[in-house]
Amino acid sequence: MNIKKKQPLELVMDDIVIIGGGIIGAATAYFLSKEGRKVKVIERDPTYKKASFPLSLGGFRRQFFQKENILLGKFAQEFISQIPQLLKTEKNPNPTVSVVPNGYLFLFGPKDAEEQYKALKNHQACEAGTKNIKGKELTKIFPYINDEGIETVTYTDSKIEGWIDPHMFHSAIKNKAIELGAEFVKGEIKSISEIKAKIIISAVGYCTNELLNDIPVVPQKHTVFRVSCPKHIPEMPLTSDFTTGVYWRPEGKEYLAGSPNSKFNAKDLEPEWNDFEELVWPALAKRIPIFEELKLTGGWAGYYDCNRLDNNAVVGKHPKYENLYIASGFTGRGLMQAPGIGRALTELITTGSYQSIDLNCFAIERVLENKKRPEPYVL
Repeated sequence: MNIKKKQPLELVMDDIVIIGGGIIGAATAYFLSKEGRKVKVIERDPTYKKASFPLSLGGFRRQFFQKENILLGKFAQEFISQIPQLLKTEKNPNPTVSVVPNGYLFLFGPKDAEEQYKALKNHQACEAGTKNIKGKELTKIFPYINDEGIETVTYTDSKIEGWIDPHMFHSAIKNKAIELGAEFVKGEIKSISEIKAKIIISAVGYCTNELLNDIPVVPQKHTVFRVSCPKHIPEMPLTSDFTTGVYWRPEGKEYLAGSPNSKFNAKDLEPEWNDFEELVWPALAKRIPIFEELKLTGGWAGYYDCNRLDNNAVVGKHPKYENLYIASGFTGRGLMQAPGIGRALTELITTGSYQSIDLNCFAIERVLENKKRPEPYVL
C-alpha cells in the first residue's frame, strides 16, 4: 500500500494589496489593473459614508502654486474628459460624472498678491491656461462681484476647470477596475504586518497616522453649507475669496459655500452651524451683493486628509519598509488628483520611477526629515 506524503501548504501571497478603497485607492487599482497586475483592495466601510471624496465639492482645477499640483490638475481634466471612453464597462457602457465646466475664480487681496504673481509664473511654465487681471477689472467680466479689497484675480474660461459628481466618479473608476480584474473586499487593517503581499499601498486618507504614526496625516474637519437665493447665477464659477477664506459654487438652483474654519481632533461630523452667521454669510454678502438675501437650507461636514507639515501630498515608497507605498495627505485635493496619483504610483511600482509627472518632491523622506514644501492654495 502506497501512502502519499502530505505536501506542505504553500503560503499564498497577494501581488498588490491596497488598504483603502476611496477615490485614491480605486484610481490606483484601476491603473495597476490596466497594467495586468493582480490587485486586492481592502476597505473597512464600503458605503464610504465618512470618506473624504463624497463629502467634497467635487472640484477639479489647475490653479495651484506648486508645479506638480498644476500638472496633476491638468491631467485630471484630460482624464475626466475621456471618462466615456476610458471607464465604460459591459454593465455601464455610457459612464458619466456630470461635469460642470464653469471654471474656478480666485480673488486675492494685497497681502496675498505677491505670492500669486509667483504662482502665475508656474502656471505659465506648465501651460495651465489661467488668466490674470487686476482687481479693478473684475466687474467687467464678473459684474455681480464687489471688487472691494481685491488686488488681483486668476480665473479660467475655457472649460478646463469645474466640478463633477464625486459618487459617480468613484463608482465609474471602481467598477472599471473590477472589470479589469481588481478585487474589492471589506476588512479593517490595523497594522501593516497583517498584510502578506508583494506590494502594499496605504491609501487610507485621514486615517494614515493611525496606521503609520510617523506620517503626520490626520483628519481635518471642514463644513459646507447649502444656501438658497432668490437670484440665481448658474454660470458662476467655483469662487474662492482668499481675503476671507470663504469659497462657493452653484449647486442646481442653490449654492454650496465652504467655511474657512477647520478643526483638528473633531469628535464628530456635526456641521459647525455657528460659522454660517459669524463667518460665511457676512463674507458672501459683502462679495456678492445679491447674497444679502441668502437663506440657509442645509449643510454637512467632512474630513480632509490633512498633511500637517505643509498641506501637500505624501506619495511614494516608505524608506523604512521593503514593499510599502503611500498615497495620502492631499488636504482636500484627493478627488482631483486621484487620476494622476494612480498613474504615478503605477509607474513607480512597475518601472521603478515616475514617467509622466515627477512626484519625487512628495516623497515620504521629506516628511520624515521635516522638510516643508507648502501648497498655499487649500480651499
